Amino acid sequence: MEVLIDTNVFIEREGDWTVPEPLQELEKLLKTEGHTILIHPHSKQEIRNYENDERRETDESKIETYAELGFPPYPNPSSTEFRNHVPEADSFNEQVDNALLYTVFKGRTDILITEDGDMHRKADELGIKESVLSIEEARERFKQDPAAYEGPPSIQKQQVADLDVDDPIFDSLKEDYDFRDWFESIPDERDVYVNWNEDGTLGAVLILKPNEAEHIGEEPELGKRDRLKICTLKVASHRRGSKIGELLVSIAIREAIQHELEEIYLTHYIKEDDYLVQLISQYGFGRASQTATGETVFVKRLTPGPGDDPDPSEVHFRFYPSFYDGPSVSKFLIPTQPEFHGRLFPTYENRQPKLTEFSGQLLSEGNAIKKAYLSHANTRQIEQDDVLLFYRTHDHMEITSLGVCEQVEYEVTEAEAVQELVGKRSVFTDREIAEMVESPTTVILFKWHFELENPLHYQVLLDEDVLSGPLQSIQEIDESSYQYIRENGGIDGRFTVN
Repeated sequence: MEVLIDTNVFIEREGDWTVPEPLQELEKLLKTEGHTILIHPHSKQEIRNYENDERRETDESKIETYAELGFPPYPNPSSTEFRNHVPEADSFNEQVDNALLYTVFKGRTDILITEDGDMHRKADELGIKESVLSIEEARERFKQDPAAYEGPPSIQKQQVADLDVDDPIFDSLKEDYDFRDWFESIPDERDVYVNWNEDGTLGAVLILKPNEAEHIGEEPELGKRDRLKICTLKVASHRRGSKIGELLVSIAIREAIQHELEEIYLTHYIKEDDYLVQLISQYGFGRASQTATGETVFVKRLTPGPGDDPDPSEVHFRFYPSFYDGPSVSKFLIPTQPEFHGRLFPTYENRQPKLTEFSGQLLSEGNAIKKAYLSHANTRQIEQDDVLLFYRTHDHMEITSLGVCEQVEYEVTEAEAVQELVGKRSVFTDREIAEMVESPTTVILFKWHFELENPLHYQVLLDEDVLSGPLQSIQEIDESSYQYIRENGGIDGRFTVN
């Protein structure tokens, strides 16, 4: 966990400028549990602006023991969801406060520790109150159960009976329609996917209904067929900077595949700056109809239907997880060291059961759809829409996973440029990125589509002339080699377009 601290936590009322005892104890708790304490670059500048030389030197010496947050996001006038509660600052000190809050708001750090009452008020309005703590609150939280706050947000598969209809996450739904009556009509044993906050409230929830064979929409009427219905997909505002929403969409898609359903749909009252619409639009959900009550019907197909003739980019956008693998796109083997492979493809690492059998947790990092791969390979041949086959080196030595390139940038030499490209896709730390760009770096942004049902081992690839020796760099393969991998690796042909 990354914990950002405001410089005001150093201020001792007695004015002796020693680090307060509660902060010392909190530091020990965090370091014992392996958490990272960070200082924002703006906070460092704020201290450098002190006119009192003695105070400036003292505080600068204190913050030298903490790592600096790399590539923080900054609010701008277009950040409407943030600016609705936090207007642009008039002073540099206010800019610092807003920058710290925005860092938490965007999910770049897990917790902010501050003694500033106005910042706590703003955090409450932004819906990130539980992530903005005083020294005492943080100390008590980590003393009670430090292990409970490790790692990224996770998803658990539970049942409707485990949920409370009066949980705050459902409040906005109750404003739109009679949510309580609908919720209480759901069978208690219906599976749900949830993320829990530390205080026991919901951070995210996904409720699905497979095989929803009913007429949907009024303008136009979309007919009756078997579909998977997303009854509820809700992410609390403080979780929106994480990958939780994307993970929920991925779960819904995999559930549709499990039930052999080609269409997914949901109905929704659209609002200004609508998070749900922004989220689902990235994965091919399109506005298809209106209901009699004014809801918009969003529909997504998993494969092209009659009359569809999509180009390669449209296939993996509109019809994800389908992808184009015809001869007009190239195919590449991507060697990935075990450490980074484990972060990029944790479901392969864990050999988790199918979602319908799932009872544990899914972590939002790594399990999401959009990912980034960094390499020092000399190749400049990869282009948008090319098929990427990831090969785990050293230990397993096999092709494990398939993705499709969305964007590639070559010879990047600035860490900030890499961070701007990869955003929340990256499973690389800031330090790892900084070390990577010491040499020109290739940045590949891709969507993960499938793991191979039958991972293909190095010896098999040698025997079939797919490889002629150890895979040490990115390598393009010909069509016959790809067809061998497709047929023998268990790539699901239902989701390939050529």
